[in-house]
Amino acid sequence: MKYQAAAVFFLLILAGCVAEVPDGLAPDLVLYNGKIVTVDEDFSIVQAVAIKEGRFIAVGSDAQILSLAAARTEKVDLEGKTVLPGFHDTHVHLAHRVSEPPEPLIQTLSAAGSIAEIVDVVRRKVAATPPGELIWISRGPRLAQIEEKRWPTRYDLDPVSSENPVVLGLGGDSANVGNSLALAAAGIDRNIPQPYREGLFGEFLLDPATGQPTGVATGFAAFHRLREGPLSIWPVEKLEPNIARALKEAILPKGITSLSDPLTSSENQPTQHAYQRLAASREGLPVRITLMVRIPVRAFSTEDSLELIRSLLFEPPLRSDFLRIGTFKLSLDKGSYVVPGEGATQVLMEGHRRGWQLYVHIRAPEAFDYASRALETAFELHPRQDARHVFTHIPYPTEANLAVMNRLGIIADLQVASIYHLADDAEENDSVNPERPDRGPLPVATYRDAGIPVILSSDNSPLGPLFAVWEAVNRVRKSGKVYQPEERLTLEEALRAITSTSAWAFFQDDVKGSIEAGKYADLVVLGRDILTVPQEEIRDIPVLMTMIGGKFVYINPNKDPNQKVEYPNFG
Repeated sequence: MKYQAAAVFFLLILAGCVAEVPDGLAPDLVLYNGKIVTVDEDFSIVQAVAIKEGRFIAVGSDAQILSLAAARTEKVDLEGKTVLPGFHDTHVHLAHRVSEPPEPLIQTLSAAGSIAEIVDVVRRKVAATPPGELIWISRGPRLAQIEEKRWPTRYDLDPVSSENPVVLGLGGDSANVGNSLALAAAGIDRNIPQPYREGLFGEFLLDPATGQPTGVATGFAAFHRLREGPLSIWPVEKLEPNIARALKEAILPKGITSLSDPLTSSENQPTQHAYQRLAASREGLPVRITLMVRIPVRAFSTEDSLELIRSLLFEPPLRSDFLRIGTFKLSLDKGSYVVPGEGATQVLMEGHRRGWQLYVHIRAPEAFDYASRALETAFELHPRQDARHVFTHIPYPTEANLAVMNRLGIIADLQVASIYHLADDAEENDSVNPERPDRGPLPVATYRDAGIPVILSSDNSPLGPLFAVWEAVNRVRKSGKVYQPEERLTLEEALRAITSTSAWAFFQDDVKGSIEAGKYADLVVLGRDILTVPQEEIRDIPVLMTMIGGKFVYINPNKDPNQKVEYPNFG
């Protein structure tokens, strides 16, 4: 309320109804001489903003805003630079990523061409790691690249890793391999339930001689089970500095002032604790975080899944300026079902009934159809207004899917940056369903035209909202070939999808997403004018400064507007 009152007061000043600003009400900071794209309802452009106690209190012309300043007010000349609201990335697997700190050994594994070379990488990693600490190395070779034409097993890894749980990501996530300690941490033994064999979850390969797991997990759910078990013992003391480093080194330089991390559950408390410890520390979290709650992949039955929902430790949902918990994520795809069959309907209905925002992972057409029907049932049994449930990925909508999403107010969260890596024959390869012949991956304009709100996020795609904007307005693959140009967004639509609409999608439009009085003073200063630069050059616009809560938390040491911008994969 105090920010609303302050905003009204300054509106009176700007209107000439009040002649002078009392010193105690003067802004702490004024930014002027800029091209400030507010992304408000009218997509207004102003020259200056006034900030007090971490929030915008007034926007307007240079003359208007500078007239509010007192002697103690800090003034920053933007030198004509373009300013946007801080970006909100609605889907970043930050905690997943920082559990494997970057180091040369990870890259070495990708070059391994035999079982012996893979084992040698593990041996060297063990020698540099304290006993008992998790070793998690990703980006390993594909099966065809391994001389023996087989995956390594626990029997290969155990002799060199008797005191450390080890998980290897191989073949571009086609398989994960764990040693015996990792299997034990994940609760994987010869008695583990095996619906995996039916292809719904993937498969834990078994030794035909002993019936024991070999350590090889194939399929999305199977290898996630293998990874999540050992991750639960990753010490929070390791996660905390890794998360802090990633936020400062990878997130803030991209202009991201808030993000949603979809990796926390009742089984993976170190992640939540690391975020909470950072939030409570003297320095605090440098980025605003929304944590999504996930059902662990070990849920093999409806009752098991429902019990997990009932036992989640997030009631009431946590709400603070820098850390929120409340969105509920689950996957329904073949290969990653959290529960089989109609059990998913009950899980969706329970989350919906309890007032959760549901964030549903969908890649396969059949999962899209299933989720649409399930949520229709949930709304019929438990009517809710403005639930703002989200479907993510969703590459192949039918007219029926679109109608359900529109009717229920479901939001589309799309990772358009992944188009960059599509093969040039994607049109042929993506026609997987006769009912969806013309709708390949990420048909954003199709959703827009159906009246469905669209937001853009990174997931495992190149990390960077400006990369997503570039791809949304161009739809260009690495080869330069354009993919489905009719699905392009306008620049304004793409910018709203990473700012105002994404904030609204997560019930935070009252405090962020646009540069307006009363909202958090979160913004990004760009090296080039995104509204006038050729659209094919948007990805190359550098972030010069990132501000959160009225403080510049990132300043680019390179002032060259033509500096090279890197976009790493992050997931």
